[in-house]
Formats: sequence, structure tokens, C-alpha cells
Amino acid sequence: MWHYHAQSFDRCFGRCGHQSKKTLDYKNQFLESFIFDKFHYYLAVSRDFIRKVAFGLGLEEELPNDPLLWSQKQFDKIPNLIWGHPLPSLEDQRKRYGQWVYGDRKVLRNKFKNDRLKYESEKDQLRKTTGEKFFETFELSVRHTSALATDSPAFERMWQFWGNFFAISEKDFLASFSTGVYQREIIRPNMNKTFEDLVYNVTTSWCMLHHLDNAENIGPSSKRGISINSDPQEKSKVGLNENHARELLELHTVSPEANYTQEDVIEMAKVMTGWKYLWNKKYLEAGPIKFQDEYHENGPYKILGKIYDIRDYNTVSQGKELKVVIKDLANHPSTKKHIALKLCQHFICDEPNEEMMNKIIKAWDQSDGSLIDIHKATMKVAFEYGNNFKKFSMPELWLLQNSKMLDLKYYLYSYPKGFEFSGSVPRTKQLLVKRILEQLGHPIYRAKQPNGYVDLEDEWLSPELIIRRLAVARRFPEMSNSKLIYDNDFFENVIISNFDEPSNLLNLMKTPTTYSDRFVLFANSPEVMRS
Repeated sequence: MWHYHAQSFDRCFGRCGHQSKKTLDYKNQFLESFIFDKFHYYLAVSRDFIRKVAFGLGLEEELPNDPLLWSQKQFDKIPNLIWGHPLPSLEDQRKRYGQWVYGDRKVLRNKFKNDRLKYESEKDQLRKTTGEKFFETFELSVRHTSALATDSPAFERMWQFWGNFFAISEKDFLASFSTGVYQREIIRPNMNKTFEDLVYNVTTSWCMLHHLDNAENIGPSSKRGISINSDPQEKSKVGLNENHARELLELHTVSPEANYTQEDVIEMAKVMTGWKYLWNKKYLEAGPIKFQDEYHENGPYKILGKIYDIRDYNTVSQGKELKVVIKDLANHPSTKKHIALKLCQHFICDEPNEEMMNKIIKAWDQSDGSLIDIHKATMKVAFEYGNNFKKFSMPELWLLQNSKMLDLKYYLYSYPKGFEFSGSVPRTKQLLVKRILEQLGHPIYRAKQPNGYVDLEDEWLSPELIIRRLAVARRFPEMSNSKLIYDNDFFENVIISNFDEPSNLLNLMKTPTTYSDRFVLFANSPEVMRS
């Protein structure tokens, strides 16, 4: 880096052999001043930056020489998840979900319709054999283990951001079987592609289509729509279901910033007809996704003022209207502003300014929506502006940062042994993180709304939620590393390693405390809760 600036100086003042002593002296003064200023600039923001974009530094980790470059390099490739066993696939989990719903609806409810106690007993056994009680905890374990053990924590943090952005809300046991693997197999592999690719693959995934009811979105003028609606034997009529189309516009792409209308939502719903799961007698709605032309409402369509008239929908490119429309939505100016706002709110502050967002939008424009470039630009903005803002941490981030800094050793560090499904239920220790996140009001795979958890301070600053953090921190001693002595020297080292301005926190930790109070005081200090 310094060599580069020396070369820049040479280009302005000539090569060393042709420079006067006065020029050389000026060059040296310039470089010394630059290095001094740059060193102190990096020193001023380095540690807080690592907590802001990742989870802080562990006990054995050293501060990177160039924290910004360290964070940006993590997006060049998708890191492997850290787990000691093969992970279940989305197809595996679809089938398990199907086994669960079929077994409950078609077998047990009929078999024990007159014996409620027997029904509940058999249903509980079905939950165990299909893994309904197991996989949510399992996915949380994979998620947290990878976050804390990886050498790419900024990437893991960004993955968590996108998982919340494209949230699957609590519905139909999706959290029990599919939400975790959806984030692993749909969101994560697309994080080195374009935003357009990410939106399209999320939109056409089984989990999202099922979650937002697109199977019920049937073109009234489609072949099947006409057949069903004209059949006097059919008790219920079919038509458009706008749910998925509305969320695609409102949450996943252009946002209300684009001033779309109800007509735009209706037209978008028409485009999305035909995208549905194949009904399966054995697995019910857990069949694979397939575009089904007989349910599709033909165009042309008019969305946000543009007319889409694609006549070859009946060819091998079935359903390609959706891809064409998503391309435009994903690259719409309102989408870019919406995503830039969300990224800045997550990593920097609740009310980012136009300058911050424009830097991300510029990287988007220059790279045609490359997520690698968007992510790197976000890191740069966080580095340049983040030291002026302290963001109150969402509960999961608060837990992960404390776990990383304090070297808390709970069950998720059981890899590579891990734990595997064998018709069993998680052990008490394996349930720890799930129960903690529930206690904190932040059960990761169970957002109440399709917009995920609100990433604004006011959402998490209530007295009740603060008290819950105090209670959770009292459990940290039982999660601690038995090989360590958590005395004042330990906390002093943690503080110096992770905070650019440690003096206030160091003084706070000198307050006489019990062993348990020490964890509570540290974890719930303003310095730790804000990054």
C-alpha cells in the first residue's frame, strides 16, 4: 500500500534519480506523514469495525493488518459451512415435511378421530420419527458453529442478513423442516452471483412459493382455471392469489418507493401463475416445483408502466415471463435504493444518509448487480462511516459477539462430531441456543411477518427485552470455556483486543462483582450492546 503511494509521488515529481535533495526530503516527509495518518486512521476504527461487520476477535485471533481488505476478501468465494457430517438437502427436507403432513392429516387424524389422547401420543411419536422436533435446532447449530469457527465471519454475517431479508415467516412447520436448509441451499450459493439471480432463485424456491401461497394463484383464464370454474361439481372457484406478487414488489425488490399500484400487483400475480409445487399423493404439497402451463394466465402484462408481451411461453422456456420481469425489478432504481438502505441500516445505523447509500448503488451500477461488489462496497461504507455511528445489536448478533469474544464453549462447538438425526430429539444442551433466542424474542426461523425481523433499534430497546439479555448473560458461566479463568485480567485482554476506545469499559469492569455478575456487566454494557 505504501509502495503504491510512493509510486504515485514519483509520477508527480519525477523518478528518484532526477529529484533534487529538497524534493526527496519533501517526498519522505509526505510518505512519513501519510503512513502516520493512515496508521492512526486504521488504528482508530479497526477493532470496532470488526465487531460492526462480524463478531469481534476471538482470544487467539490477531487484528488484521488491513481490516477493510480482510472483510472484502471474504466475499470472493463462498466458504464451506463448518460441520463434521453431511448436511440434509432441500429435497431431503421436503420429503420429511411431506411425511409429517401426510402422516398427521391423512393417517393419524382419521385413525384416531375418536381418541384424542391416542392421537396426541401418536402425533408426538411422528414428530420424532420425521424430525419435526430436531431440524430447527440442528440448523441453528450449523449456523452458529460456522459463524463462530469460520475465517470468513463477515460473509456469515452477510448471509444472516439475506436470510432475514428473504424471510420465511412462521407457517405450516416450515421452520421445523425447511427454512434452515432453504437459507443454506437457495440463499447462500447465490451470494456470489447477481442480485437478479438471488431474487429469481428465492422466488421460484419451494419454500418461498409455499410460504406465500403461490400454489393458490391460478389464472382464471388458464386452461385449468376455466375448467374448474365452469365445472358445476366444483364447490370452490379459483382465481388470482396476490400474496406472493405483493411481497415480491414490496419487500424483495422495488419497495413502495416505486409507487406501484394495485393494478401492478394484479399483473405481477398473473405473471406468477403456473409456478407451483406438484401435488403428490405421498407427500401432499411437498412435491417439487414445476412451472405448470395449464394454470398460467397468458399476457401481455403491464407492470410499472412497461408492457411484457412474450408469445413463446409455451416453448421450452416455459414461465420465462417471470425471469424477464424479475430482471427489470431487480435492476430498478428503487430496488437499488431499497437494498442499499437495508444494508446500511443493518451494518451502520438506522438512518443512513444518501452519500452512504449512493456508494453501494454506484458499485451495483458498475458491476451490473454483482453481489460480490455490492457486499464489498457495503464493507467499505461501514469502514468509512461506521466509526461515527453505534448500532444497537439485534439479539442473535449480541449473542454471537459475546460468544466469540468470551470464548463461550457450548454444544455448537461439538463439531466435527456434531449430532445427526436418527429418529431422535435434541438433547438439552443442543436446545440451548434455540431456547436462548426464543427468550430474547429472536427465534431465527420463526419471524412473525414475511418482512423478517425489524433491523431498527426501537424494536429491541424495550425494558423487557433488555431484562431478558441480563437473564441470558447470567447463563454465560455455564456456557464458558472450562479451561479459562474469567478474572479481571481475562476481561481486560478481551476489551483491549476488541474495542478501539476501551477506557470506559475497562473502568466499568473494575467495579467489584461476583463471578456471574462479571459476565452480566460486560455483556450488557453500552459498549458491547452497540457496535
